Amino acid sequence: MRVLVNALSVTNQSGRHVLLGHLNQLSRLSAGDHEFVVLYHSTNQDIVSQRDAFHWIECPDSTARWHGRALWEYRNLNRMSRRHQCDLIFTPAGVSVPGIETPQVVFCQNPWCLVPGLHQSTQDKVKAAIQRRAYRRTMRDATLMVLNSNYMMQAYRDNANDDTANSIVVYQGIADETWEAADRLGKSMMERNHIVSVSAMAPHKGADTLVRAVRLVRDRGVDAKLTLAGGWPDRSYRTSVEQLVRDLKLDDHVHFSGWISDQQLLELYSRAHVFCLLSRCESFGIPAVEAQSFGTPALGTTACAIPEIGGDGGLYSAVDDARAAAENLVCTLSDDAVWRDLSVKAVHNANRFRWETCSQPLMQMFDVASAK
Repeated sequence: MRVLVNALSVTNQSGRHVLLGHLNQLSRLSAGDHEFVVLYHSTNQDIVSQRDAFHWIECPDSTARWHGRALWEYRNLNRMSRRHQCDLIFTPAGVSVPGIETPQVVFCQNPWCLVPGLHQSTQDKVKAAIQRRAYRRTMRDATLMVLNSNYMMQAYRDNANDDTANSIVVYQGIADETWEAADRLGKSMMERNHIVSVSAMAPHKGADTLVRAVRLVRDRGVDAKLTLAGGWPDRSYRTSVEQLVRDLKLDDHVHFSGWISDQQLLELYSRAHVFCLLSRCESFGIPAVEAQSFGTPALGTTACAIPEIGGDGGLYSAVDDARAAAENLVCTLSDDAVWRDLSVKAVHNANRFRWETCSQPLMQMFDVASAK
């Protein structure tokens, strides 16, 4: 079977990690029985790897933006599928393309439009409404829905008021390099009271709430310091968090590291006493389980899929509740017995997310396509 992989929507680090992780495993598991034709554009050309394993096709630069991508897909995806004699289209965009003759398997990872309270501006509200409508159409049209958490499956079903669509949950894995570093380093570099948060620090990641929580932790006599690692796609949000740090007199205790290398990230997981990400919206949360693989307890919120993925290797508080988050931080940082218990559970939980296990359910898409 030949699969057309529509990777045009994959424009961030997390998306690349997930797509390439699953593609590599599907190629291995299928042992040459299936071929993969991957569409990309110049903006995300860093996904191009293993040229001998996959056939890569570069598409126009206009496909890097959602409106240009939607128009190009509507006009060209059928033609591309026919030209390359594809039996199946796999897309990680969360939406199907209307009018496509080839069976579509849609992988869904983005709950932004489905979470109330995140859409403040008129533009955001309109965008969210358009996305919800597209999600409902996809539930009707897709041959198979693949969702990266049980939370996402229920959210899609609730949005469509329909639980009849053919759908499966497929988790994502931790890179082999992360497991190797976790086995090698563990907590050998741990720094007492060091709180680490790793993400693309968009406003919904809750860095502002975490900074407020750190102030409360320090007011309780715990000498906590915080590292915020990752880019800031919204510059104004970073500016507001930096001002909050100054207002709360935390300049010497909060470090903005920005993007860091893979090696630096792995060392940061080892150095962390606690990982904490207080997201308002999260369909999965791979940095939390990466940290857990090192034995680092992962603290988060009760939002979306966070407790489902973090399991009993962490503690969870309500969204935007800095005081409750501070209580969890104080408990974990100050009570060694609590920390040790969570650390053991964190490693055990992280073991659920190995690529060879996580990608296995995706093999069902070949059976589904064959039955069409």
